[in-house]
Amino acid sequence: MKKPLFKLIIPLAVITAIGSLAITQSSFYRKIGQSQRLFNQVYNQIFSTYVDELDPEAFTKASIQGITQNLDPYTVYMVEDEQHQVNLLRKGKYGGVGIQLGYRNRTMSVVAPMDGGPAKKAGIMSGDVILKVDESDVKKMTFNEAASKIRGEKGTKVQLIVKRFGEDEPIIFNLIRSNITVKDVTYSGMLSPSTGYIRLNRFSRNAPNEMHMAFKSLLDQNAQEMIIDFRDNPGGLLSSAVAILDMIIKKDRPLVSTKGRTKDSNRTFYSRKKPLLPENVKIAVLINQGSASASEIVAGAIQDLDRGIVLGQKSFGKGLVQTQYPIDENRSVKVTTARYYIPSGRFIQKRDYIDEKFILNKTEEDSLFTTLGGRRVLGNGGITPDSTIILELMQSLSSQYWRNGYFYSFAQRNKHHYNSFSDVENDTAIMDKFQAFVKEQDNEIQLPGKKELRTVQEKITELDSTNVEVKDALQVISNFYTHQENDHLVSESDDIRQVLLLEFAGLMNGPEGRLKQALKDDSSVRSALYILENKLVYDTTLLPTEIIEN
Repeated sequence: MKKPLFKLIIPLAVITAIGSLAITQSSFYRKIGQSQRLFNQVYNQIFSTYVDELDPEAFTKASIQGITQNLDPYTVYMVEDEQHQVNLLRKGKYGGVGIQLGYRNRTMSVVAPMDGGPAKKAGIMSGDVILKVDESDVKKMTFNEAASKIRGEKGTKVQLIVKRFGEDEPIIFNLIRSNITVKDVTYSGMLSPSTGYIRLNRFSRNAPNEMHMAFKSLLDQNAQEMIIDFRDNPGGLLSSAVAILDMIIKKDRPLVSTKGRTKDSNRTFYSRKKPLLPENVKIAVLINQGSASASEIVAGAIQDLDRGIVLGQKSFGKGLVQTQYPIDENRSVKVTTARYYIPSGRFIQKRDYIDEKFILNKTEEDSLFTTLGGRRVLGNGGITPDSTIILELMQSLSSQYWRNGYFYSFAQRNKHHYNSFSDVENDTAIMDKFQAFVKEQDNEIQLPGKKELRTVQEKITELDSTNVEVKDALQVISNFYTHQENDHLVSESDDIRQVLLLEFAGLMNGPEGRLKQALKDDSSVRSALYILENKLVYDTTLLPTEIIEN
């Protein structure tokens, strides 16, 4: 009699579990319905009785943004203009005139016109200051508003009025917008006879194809080492990160997995084919605090699978996956739908992304993990490099020149005096010209303590403006600061000249020219070259040792 009883108990247990689950779900959705009714009641009451008549569209947008602000920073409500960056990643192109824009000191200027774009064909140049867009004054708009007005559908017209230094009158350009394809690989080339370098600035739809071409070109030039630079790369499409890893990692290795509440959110991605990069090609990945999301997926997978070394500074720490849901033609909501985990199992999102009082199913993540080769690494908050490079900060005088925009302004105003960048490099008087330019500026350079000295001078003048001894003492201190500024100008002259050359390189040769100039004195690149070209050092870095601090 026991066997039939045993067979009866199992179905009853299953039925009980299903019934319990159904009751739990029913209770959950009932609470959602009650919350929605409460929200609608408050919303309707405000619109019908508030002292002033409210704009429904503006108020609704603010209300929705109020809801999303209680979640993680990446769950957002977007209207048409705000969807541009997302669409740029998904489509890899946009409607516009093909210019990279910069915004400093409330001035919008052309960083570089893109090859083949309407702006370049019409004669717009690096350094041109955009005064008006279709008769709208740029200074009366935010950067995003002005940039949005320049963009538009292919075949439509836009007028740009620019100021060009060396020209007396503004120049009018009537342009017809076209489809502009974004360029994700900023620069690739050989840094030494055996070491290739690739700088990727985003993971859009175009990134895998551009990386494939860059890898192949460098391999054709007999590259035995690769430096992949993800510094200040904010990420992009997960699919692009997976496709790029597929070119690097041995077949059938786990690359990244995502876990969420829906079936579609739970996936594991594997390398599907023989990698483009041979296993004997050594790899160094550069990251910094601006490396996020897809950058961290690729860097973290390479580290977890011991395929290469990671250098630089600890990355940003974004381990959340977003899905965009369209509401209508002009509006959508981007929702965080999953967490991503790199091969060791690490979840690298910073833990404070949401107030836990809103969460029912709190999860605890492990903190200690192991790479494929046995190295121990810690999770929780970004990718920590195998070798940390300490950033060299600007010195006091140089940093003030930078904050005041002197370097860029000087290069912008004097660019037309040179025929090529080599002329700038060979100009022995460039520092004297820059010093004269600085003296013409209105903003006073404030070395540490000089601001406080000015306050003391004003207070003492209020108390007694006739005391000769005090005035002489203050003059001595003032003279001290004058000498200090001159001393700093001498001691920082090499740094100042390097930054000036960077600005000229960017204006004359575009972002690629600026990057090539920057690489000449890049401490992270120098460190990567040293490790890659020394087999013992490289191999030792990949051996199991102590925990990497996070």
